[in-house]
Amino acid sequence: MKEIKAFIRTNMIDYVIDGLEALPEPPGITLSDVRGWGHVKAEAEARLTNRIKLETVVPDERVAEIINVIIQKGKTGNSGDGKIFVSDVDKAIRIRTGEIDEDVIR
Repeated sequence: MKEIKAFIRTNMIDYVIDGLEALPEPPGITLSDVRGWGHVKAEAEARLTNRIKLETVVPDERVAEIINVIIQKGKTGNSGDGKIFVSDVDKAIRIRTGEIDEDVIR
């Protein structure tokens, strides 16, 4: 399993959500409002920008599919479109039932 964490422009998040919802088996997602700054060029000063952090955990075989949707639907072609990070998930447990690992995310 992998965790996908994407930082997306606030004005593009609805397009990303629509793209994910259109998939045959949409993944569960968590959204958070965040503020921060990325790499700042020497001639510019750092300033906070608002972004939406989208998080999801998916089976390994769905990672490319989910990333492609986020890129296609979240891209404007301008600097500051965001970043995507992918991390391994060692264990998942559903609190209510005790189900583990991929049973939790399906």
